Amino acid sequence: MEIGIWGDSITYGAGDTMALGWVGRLRKLLEKNEDISVYNFGVCGDTTDDLAKRFLVEADSIKPNVVIFAIGINDSKYSVGETASEVPLESYKQNMRELIKLARKYTDKIHIVGATKVDETSMRESGTRFVNDTIRSYNNFLKEFSESEGLLYVDVFDALDIHTDLDDGLHPNAQGYEKLFNMIQEFVK
Repeated sequence: MEIGIWGDSITYGAGDTMALGWVGRLRKLLEKNEDISVYNFGVCGDTTDDLAKRFLVEADSIKPNVVIFAIGINDSKYSVGETASEVPLESYKQNMRELIKLARKYTDKIHIVGATKVDETSMRESGTRFVNDTIRSYNNFLKEFSESEGLLYVDVFDALDIHTDLDDGLHPNAQGYEKLFNMIQEFVK
């Protein structure tokens, strides 16, 4: 069984001193079974615009039996001086609909992992702005969309403590990734 996981830097595992992220932890758990391979297609900074351009090539390389999408936090961010998010919600919705349509060429086992909360104060200091209310609106769409499409949705928005589980205000630390892994693996198993 081939499991492909597509997303951004949090999918990739950025900020984890153990260099695993939640996907690496999932790989360690599932690949104990020789019939399962887990592929991490997390790319730092990616939005759904970026993922839509690369998904088919990567999916063709593994022909996944299970597809997991964990993307959206970068879509919701605001660049310095901007009043609109990187990928407006309507465009994000269209991108996700298209990604699900493409994923269904490979499998009906499609899971969606929502985005986590951020420490808005530290993010403002970095020059990029993430707003939890905006992230929540993207997650709300994912939840409703997943329900209407018969997809499994994993809500991780409140999974992390922004004071103890984040490395830099955005990316989880090792403890935060362990929490995400514990939640997500229950759904994926």
